Amino acid sequence: MFPDTQIEELLSWAHIQAVAWRAGVSISIPDRDFGVDGTFRQLTVLGSRRFPSGQALDFQLKASKQCMLESNDIVYDLEVKTYNDLVVRNASKRAIPCVLLLKVIPIDSGLWIDTSEEGLLIRGGCYWAYLEGKPSTNKNTVRIHIPRNQQFTPACLINLLKNLLQEDNQ
Repeated sequence: MFPDTQIEELLSWAHIQAVAWRAGVSISIPDRDFGVDGTFRQLTVLGSRRFPSGQALDFQLKASKQCMLESNDIVYDLEVKTYNDLVVRNASKRAIPCVLLLKVIPIDSGLWIDTSEEGLLIRGGCYWAYLEGKPSTNKNTVRIHIPRNQQFTPACLINLLKNLLQEDNQ
């Protein structure tokens, strides 16, 4: 049997893969993890062919049962190394943008999934944040607030990629 932490990670991957596939966006995972867990790529349609458009969005994926769900925000203590990697990366106008994806996992493992004839339900929302600012001098973590309306959905992913296209063309 897998340990719970590994199951949490795998459920978070299942969640974001389902979102990407529903959005019609390709998702790839690098051979090595150097602070980027994966990349979403927008596809261009030419006749009956689909191919990568050249527009991409990198992501760092986290899964946590330790989030605080406030009325308007998800509050999460992110490792300072991850925080600094993201803000330094996003400060570069030449780099592919990188978002944090946070999968909120229910504390009770009995609630993680539900299966029925109607389908499969993976409980717990997934949220995105584009972190900017100065690197932190904290030792361990940086407390971040992600607005609860920043749910990671197929429409959200499409909009994030469209916004990249608009920024590149300006």
